[in-house]
Amino acid sequence: MAISSAGLGSGLDVNGIISQLMQVESQPLTKLQTKVTEAGTRISAVGSLQSALASLQGKVLTLSSASAYKSVQGSLGDSGIGTVSTSVLAQAGSYSLAVTQLAQSQKLKSDVFSSASAPVGTGTLTIQFGTEVPGVDGAAGTFAVNGEKGALTVKIDSSNNTLTGLRDAINNQNAGVTATIINDGGGYRLLLSSSDSGSANSLRIQAEDADGDNSDAAGLSRFTYDANATGHLVQTQAAQDARFTLDGIAITKSSNSVSDLLQGVTLNLQKTSSLDSSGNPVATTLNITRDTSGVKKSVQDFVDSYNAFVKSVSDLTFYNEDDKSSGVLNGDSMVRSVQNTLRATLNQALGAGSHYQSLSEVGISFDKNGNMTLDSSKLQSALDARPDDVASLFATNGTASDARVSYLSATAETQAGQYAVEITQPATRATVSGAAVTDTSFTITADENDTLMVAVDGVSSKQIKLSPGTYSSPAALAAEIQSQINGDSNLKNAGVTVSVGFDSASQSFQMTSNRYGSASQIQVTSTGANDSLFGLKVGLRDTGKDVEGSIGGAPATGSGQTLTGTGKAQGLKLTVTGDAAGSYGTLSFSRGFASKLDQALTGLLASDGTVQARIDGLNRDIDNYDKQAETLNRRLEETEKRYRAQFTALDVQISNMNSTSSYLTQQLASLNSLIS
Repeated sequence: MAISSAGLGSGLDVNGIISQLMQVESQPLTKLQTKVTEAGTRISAVGSLQSALASLQGKVLTLSSASAYKSVQGSLGDSGIGTVSTSVLAQAGSYSLAVTQLAQSQKLKSDVFSSASAPVGTGTLTIQFGTEVPGVDGAAGTFAVNGEKGALTVKIDSSNNTLTGLRDAINNQNAGVTATIINDGGGYRLLLSSSDSGSANSLRIQAEDADGDNSDAAGLSRFTYDANATGHLVQTQAAQDARFTLDGIAITKSSNSVSDLLQGVTLNLQKTSSLDSSGNPVATTLNITRDTSGVKKSVQDFVDSYNAFVKSVSDLTFYNEDDKSSGVLNGDSMVRSVQNTLRATLNQALGAGSHYQSLSEVGISFDKNGNMTLDSSKLQSALDARPDDVASLFATNGTASDARVSYLSATAETQAGQYAVEITQPATRATVSGAAVTDTSFTITADENDTLMVAVDGVSSKQIKLSPGTYSSPAALAAEIQSQINGDSNLKNAGVTVSVGFDSASQSFQMTSNRYGSASQIQVTSTGANDSLFGLKVGLRDTGKDVEGSIGGAPATGSGQTLTGTGKAQGLKLTVTGDAAGSYGTLSFSRGFASKLDQALTGLLASDGTVQARIDGLNRDIDNYDKQAETLNRRLEETEKRYRAQFTALDVQISNMNSTSSYLTQQLASLNSLIS
């Protein structure tokens, strides 16, 4: 039988009664659901605050780099002369510039070959860089080796014995020479070009033909070239330097890209100056000006972002006395904690190491509502007068009083302050000196005194061969030795180099690793069949020393030229380039407001920070409410079952009683009928 909402037959509204009773029983569940909704709303509000803090930190980061405050820009009055790029090291100034000659690289061409696959012979080509010195009064020219450029050795065998193979073998070296093949209509030519411009990057190419004849016009000898034109390649473009004047000072550079003229300025020359009616070059103006627009924009963005954060807090925590309405996070202790952290960071003085101590000194202040305001003219004045100190006010920055010391980096443990720098042992490079020699002219003969081997910074060279010939001075021979050592493939692949020179006081050749510190090592391991080579004996060895000293009176750790502090200067890294022990002035280290704010915001936004802790707490509340609701729902299900059982039984009883009542009524009616 179907059960109706009116009961089993009594007419009692069982479902209605149970529904009303359960509404009363469910009131605690409704309250829990309300708490869940409120907690979710609070999480959303805290998320909005979190987003505002993250946005503020993004703007703070643009102010955290000290280099941003030292931006400069360069320009040329005649932009056709070239372009100017600058770094933070550039100093403002104006100069007169006149260009009379552009630098160019040397270019050579071979004879004509029938095809790109024509055989070229086998053997070895040795390519060196240097300066062609013209002969005087008809005498043959000479070639002065550029010791700064390593020699290039190209081996040709049966696997690459073609014009194409030779081209690829040269290019695969990636050592400063570019080879190409062209078809000029009459045949195929090999073109060689020095990758670097400048007169000191002219080429000398020597051959060791497998056929034993290095002078014929066959085999690899066809690709030789030297300054006195005894080779077989033909010069199509001579190497030359760039020549110009700066404020009337004559200057010569090997490249059209000049980065060592003015500190922090790179000048890229593109054409020579035009000439006036007298044939003199017309000078243009080179201007280097400080660019503060980027910093001013970053500061304004920071102010705007901070004010956006203040508004976000206001929207979430307001209280309206008139209508008694309030923000979602009104009275929330987490918000007060965040506000107190930021206010404490912004209101503290920076202390030692900073000229400016407060934001108000550069035009940043607070109004009565807690919003930031910016006086742009005051900020501009500070940037014009003391850009480094403005940098220190905002960013983590280190400024040395001695040019031999430069700030590298710091860690979170480094404390702001002024630190005296004392050096007890400057960093040194490994250097070996040969025995004294009395010759002023030196002759290298093949297979007699033309080989040596060295180990540099822990890397062993292959056998190094010097170019046979007569060297008219110790400097010329030193350049040859340096060029050949630095051209060794083992050393080149490891990125290690040496400098070779001649010390006139001791009349000896000296070889020095170009690395500093205890990792700088040099050793002569072989001089061929000889006991020594121009005074350089097998077994000569030396190791460099790391810089040693103290920062702020506390012992510092040295590695090469890098000195790392301890104590209050923990993690402070400096580069020390001096070569004598003693006082190296002071290093002023500051952790500016942007840096401090970044640290504070990182802490607030961290996974275990104040903001996330509030979100985690609210999520735990929701979990607890859900568990309570789950328990309450089970209890309500049992309660409803009990009510339904009770009222169903009552409905049955009432129905039975109604049936009995109807029966009795019928019986009484029957009796009444009989009586009547």
